[in-house]
Amino acid sequence: MQNTQADASAREAEQAWRHAKQLEQALIELLQQALPASGLCTVGKPLTEQQKRGESRQALCCSLPLLQKKKRKDTIVAFLNFQISLAGDGVPRVGLGGEGEPLGPVLHIAHWTCEFSFDYDAYVGFPATGWQPWVNQAGRLLRWDDSESPFGDEWSYSLRLDALSTDEGLLRRVVLQPVLALLEGAAAQQALPDELPGLVRYVDVPAEDGLQDLRVQS
Repeated sequence: MQNTQADASAREAEQAWRHAKQLEQALIELLQQALPASGLCTVGKPLTEQQKRGESRQALCCSLPLLQKKKRKDTIVAFLNFQISLAGDGVPRVGLGGEGEPLGPVLHIAHWTCEFSFDYDAYVGFPATGWQPWVNQAGRLLRWDDSESPFGDEWSYSLRLDALSTDEGLLRRVVLQPVLALLEGAAAQQALPDELPGLVRYVDVPAEDGLQDLRVQS
């Protein structure tokens, strides 16, 4: 019985990872085509990493360099990052008190001035008490003040993975359209409406030593 359960768990984990990789590839193909077509920027070579705990694959991340012409040369001005967390510290917790329960697999999408890296601790990881101070806009968009990117502040939002697929129409709705709107300066509720499939809603909660953490509304 134990071997049967272990085999089933291993198959489920492999299936979840396969889905994550398929979603990663679909997002890369969509964004590499659509971002240049928008006229906002061109896109450099994707940078990818995996997060493991022992032999268990917990997450993957991909960073797309956003390029603009400076003195006739393509120059990286920012990064569009995404992170698919199946388990581990990239999964936010539900509930306003106690340790809370993991929400489940999520997709984080972010405009940062640096790439995501698990090796260098530059990714969406919880608790949020160690993050730079953020502004939680309408419970759905986390912003950080930044003046280096031509697209304005750094930001991040999250989607539940169980609401997503590799369908291009869906990915345009939940990733491409919000990303383009936010890069062009749209407000959080305009870019990320209440009816957006899988949208994660965050709440600021007090933590020890006067710090703030983030939890997901139950």
